[in-house]
Amino acid sequence: MAYLKAIIALFVIIDPIGNIPVFLAVTKPLEDSSRKRAFNIAIVVAFLILLVFSLSGQFILDEVFQIKIADLRIAGGILLFLIAMHGILNHGHSPAKSGDKNLSPEEIGCVPLACPLIAGPGAMVTSLTIWNDPDAGALVAIVAIASVLIVFWVLMRFIGAISHPFGKLIITAVSKVTFILVAAIAVNMVVQGIMYYINVAK
Repeated sequence: MAYLKAIIALFVIIDPIGNIPVFLAVTKPLEDSSRKRAFNIAIVVAFLILLVFSLSGQFILDEVFQIKIADLRIAGGILLFLIAMHGILNHGHSPAKSGDKNLSPEEIGCVPLACPLIAGPGAMVTSLTIWNDPDAGALVAIVAIASVLIVFWVLMRFIGAISHPFGKLIITAVSKVTFILVAAIAVNMVVQGIMYYINVAK
C-alpha cells in the first residue's frame, strides 16, 4: 500500500500525461533522433536528481547552501519563465541549420526537461518526504521514482506518433499556447516561493 501511495503521489506531481504538450513544444526544434536522445538524458538526469535529493536534500539545503525549498521554487520558476518566453517569441530553426548550441539534445535534456519540468521543486519535495516517511522509506521512494520515470519514458518514446497526425500549423499553435501555460506555471512557482517568506514574516 505504501508503494502505491508513493507512486500515485509522485505521478500526480510530475504529471507525465499532462506534460506531453510541454515536451512536444520544448523539443520541437530537434530531429527525431535528437529528440529521443534528449528524452533519454532527461530521464537519467531526473532520476539522479531525485535520488540524490531524496538521500541528502535536507542536509544540502540546510547545511551546505543554507537555502529553502521556497528558494528552489523561485529560481526554478524564473528559469522556466525565461524558457517559456523564448519558446513564445522564437520561430524555431533546425539545429542542423542554425548550429545553435542551445538546441543540443544534451542541454535540452538537462534543462528544461530533466529540471525543472520533471525533477522540479514539487517532485523533489515529494521524493524527500517519501524517503523520510516512517511508513515508506528509502526503498519505497526509489521504486516510486523509478516507476513514474519509466512511465514517462514510455510516453516520450511514442511522443512522435502522437504529434504526427496533426499538421505543422496546429502543432505550432498548440506549442505557443502550451508555452503560455508553462509561463503561468512558472509564475505560480515564484508566487509560492514568495508566499512562504510572507507567511514566515507574519
